[in-house]
Amino acid sequence: MSIMENGQDKASALDLLDHCCQLVADTYGKPDSSEWTNSDFIRLCSILYKKTHVQISPNTLKRIFGKIKTDARYYPQKATRDALAQYVGFADWDKFTLAQSRQAAAPLPYRAEAQPAPPRPVDAPLQQSPIRKSWARRLIMTAFALIIVAVAAWRGFLLWQNKKPEVTLFCKNPEGDNPHSAVFVVRNFKDVAELADDYTIEFGDGEKTRLNGKDSVYSNYYEVPGHYLAILKKAGVPLDTVPVFLHTNGWTATANMMYDTTRVYPIEAPGLFADGYNSISAAQIARAGVDTNRTFFVDFINTHHTGIDGDNFELLIDVKASPPRPGVRCSQVRVTVFGDSSNHMVDMMKPGCAHWSKLQFSELHKDGRSEGPNFLGADLTTGGTVSMKVVNRRATLLINGRELYRNTYKKPLRHIYGLDIMFAGVGTIRSVRLKDLKTGKQFAGNF
Repeated sequence: MSIMENGQDKASALDLLDHCCQLVADTYGKPDSSEWTNSDFIRLCSILYKKTHVQISPNTLKRIFGKIKTDARYYPQKATRDALAQYVGFADWDKFTLAQSRQAAAPLPYRAEAQPAPPRPVDAPLQQSPIRKSWARRLIMTAFALIIVAVAAWRGFLLWQNKKPEVTLFCKNPEGDNPHSAVFVVRNFKDVAELADDYTIEFGDGEKTRLNGKDSVYSNYYEVPGHYLAILKKAGVPLDTVPVFLHTNGWTATANMMYDTTRVYPIEAPGLFADGYNSISAAQIARAGVDTNRTFFVDFINTHHTGIDGDNFELLIDVKASPPRPGVRCSQVRVTVFGDSSNHMVDMMKPGCAHWSKLQFSELHKDGRSEGPNFLGADLTTGGTVSMKVVNRRATLLINGRELYRNTYKKPLRHIYGLDIMFAGVGTIRSVRLKDLKTGKQFAGNF
């Protein structure tokens, strides 16, 4: 039971939180958290996860330590408080609060009643009793401690007065249909306007912009459904990340051409993946405006709030890659699973093109350039299966029933936002089966 549930007032709860934060800072090795930089919070986030297996974002840590100012003092959820308590040596937050209450309520050490002193000779010097010496020493130490605390508090206040607020990124409309114009606000930008050229926003769809000294509001036009992560960077170092989500109404098809990154081509395909309608023909793609004599790609995307755990699921798809045609030699097939803060992705090529193949499970990345000539090489032009299975972040990849990769990632994907199956050229999807391994929930786009 938390201290708030025990009936203690919020002031007491925040006092305990502040005390725990100081212990965390001491354990981390930098007792003055007001002087921490962004890299300190990122490093502490990693340390906490390794020790407690609880993921606390750098921004959450900044709110806890008062680096990001809020209208009311931020008070984190129980799991976060448990992790902080574990880091400083307690089993959980309740054990930490219990220890503090016992320490505050501990009685003074027992002392036997003093016996009357024998009569003092007239010429004997007057001596102070041991009890008086002890209390005098305690009073001096207490006064000294109060002086130290007051000096530290005043120094912290001066630092707080003089430091500039953290620059953060906020999206006014992070969710919408396709296409979607997302509006971003750079908060506290006026404090760094003179250094605007050091800051960029990478919108997650290949587009980016450099901040100028006049504007704190920026927008980006997203025209392909999916789950994107917009990142604010300073001199290439990430400062803040916000998600943008474009959902679909069932399966959609979108085409684009290599070396023409300025346009995409939505393809009218009502009833896609129903009644045997499992592919988009070259004629349909051409009618959308694509030059099918050049290299082109078609993305089949289905995105929505699936309710499926991205760290405990099974995906099986049956596909047929494009046969050789103008602009298509490698018969590329890419499967992406969209998640909260990252993605799972496999990019497969014909064996002769395996140099270009890629693999991602959350923060884990592999590619054919470093893994060898056979990595993810598979000829799917006559059909084949691709399977991903993830159990408690233990990921396994199989192509045509053959296991090609197995490893455990650390950064949880959490919620699945949908799938993207991309072909170079004209490809066919014969079936999709995605389900949550814990709840059994099925993907609404299965067929």
